[in-house]
Amino acid sequence: MALWREYLELTKPRVVALLVFTALIGALLAVPGLPPWRALLLGLAGIWLAAASAAALNHLIDQRIDRV
Repeated sequence: MALWREYLELTKPRVVALLVFTALIGALLAVPGLPPWRALLLGLAGIWLAAASAAALNHLIDQRIDRV
């Protein structure tokens, strides 16, 4: 498997995409009309990066548990 695919798998992209999707729906429902696009995109990017890094950290912490 290519190295980039291993890194991608480490971030759990489908789980992160679902989390970002729910954040998008929440942002759209939170304000009347549409939120400012720049703030929305930057917020979603930050959520994506935070969730992906948390997933990678989770893999690191769970190494010992997953061996069992």
